[in-house]
Amino acid sequence: MKLGGIVAFSAAVLAAAPALAQTTPAERAREAAAMLTAAGFQIRGAQIVNACGRPVQPRPAAVDLNGDGRAEAIIPDVDAACYGDKGEAFAIIQRQGPANWALVGKTYGRLRLLETRTNGWRDYTLEGPGCQRTWTFQPGQGYVSLKPCPSDLAADRRTAAPAPKAATPPPAAPAADRAAAFRAAGFTAVRGRYPACDKSQEVSIEMRDLNGDGRPDAVVTDYGTECFGNTGQGFVIVTKDASGAWRRLYGDQGIPTFLPTRGAGGWPDIENGGPGFCHPILRWNGRDYAVVRMKAESPGGCAGR
Repeated sequence: MKLGGIVAFSAAVLAAAPALAQTTPAERAREAAAMLTAAGFQIRGAQIVNACGRPVQPRPAAVDLNGDGRAEAIIPDVDAACYGDKGEAFAIIQRQGPANWALVGKTYGRLRLLETRTNGWRDYTLEGPGCQRTWTFQPGQGYVSLKPCPSDLAADRRTAAPAPKAATPPPAAPAADRAAAFRAAGFTAVRGRYPACDKSQEVSIEMRDLNGDGRPDAVVTDYGTECFGNTGQGFVIVTKDASGAWRRLYGDQGIPTFLPTRGAGGWPDIENGGPGFCHPILRWNGRDYAVVRMKAESPGGCAGR
């Protein structure tokens, strides 16, 4: 296996994986190739190339992001011709075993680690002026960004239905309403708990008035890669109608972020997040939540969509 093009990267691998110090040069070269592949690079002859097919010389940095005593690798790629006004991107990868690395985060921009943590992993944001999102680690998904900046919503504001007048929040939901909401979402209690797809977890519920009609609604969240793939999460929206009955409104795989823009009946638009750089924006049309556009997290993120 000829790996002359990644000799420099192989040498830098020791900084990201000190445990490899006792391995042979050939083993380190295989490790380097696995790291590059996980981070989205390719090896072409004597060169490392990025997603745009341009030769690059990435260098990994070691940071223990989850406090387990083993460093993850952060691999930046500075290339203005590839990444537009951001000018660069970075990948975060985690070692799973010999020559086996998994991608846990990838974002366009310059990384700035934060001192806060989510699920044991350090949060991060981006360097730069203005509003910058915060990325948090979610089990089964890696790093995801759940809160859009105001500028991300500009494309919706011209066409969205106006938001209803603010309604007085309903009082804390009684146990009967919670149980009815779970049933409407399709979940049944087992010995007092509502097991998720991943039986080691329970589904969660958030109750609030989503459409401003003064009656409670609920978002029930299920967890498990067996049911939801790499996203690891699904959700069901249920609502209480004027008769007092609970019914299912909508359900999907993904991580819902409720936006200030709204569709029919005052129901909020949803950015349905998950892995990757391209997420659908959904709007209620009176019968269903339908895709109204795709939102790119980065330049070219929705190419061909």
